[in-house]
Amino acid sequence: MSTNQHSEELRLRPHHLFCEGFLPWTFPERGEAFNDFERKIRKILRSGTSALIEVTEGADELCQVCPLCQNGRCQSPQGNEDEVRKWDAIVLKGLAISYGDRITTERLHAIINKKAPLTFCKTRCKAREYCGVFLGVNKTF
Repeated sequence: MSTNQHSEELRLRPHHLFCEGFLPWTFPERGEAFNDFERKIRKILRSGTSALIEVTEGADELCQVCPLCQNGRCQSPQGNEDEVRKWDAIVLKGLAISYGDRITTERLHAIINKKAPLTFCKTRCKAREYCGVFLGVNKTF
């Protein structure tokens, strides 16, 4: 399928393509550009349209507008780049997808509906008390 058949295209790292649809909060301290782009991602992920998501290793489009991303690496106090890459690997395995995969939002919804919550979500995720996958609120997939 050629990319010009898709209304939108995003390059997202695994935990962003999985978690953004479930998390209810924003990060005002990260600035307007970050929050605007995060809203755009959530709208696309929740829409179920023919948007195309490319699974990206390392810093993605959302990271690029985040003030905590420095020199192409996450420097968040909640998890630096090394930790984030571990989360990404867990999400990849849990969803049975790979870096470089190009997935439509419709297909992503089907995968996530079948597999969420991941074991990691249940046992180790720092956001599980807020996550829509558990609350039944803001579950978007």
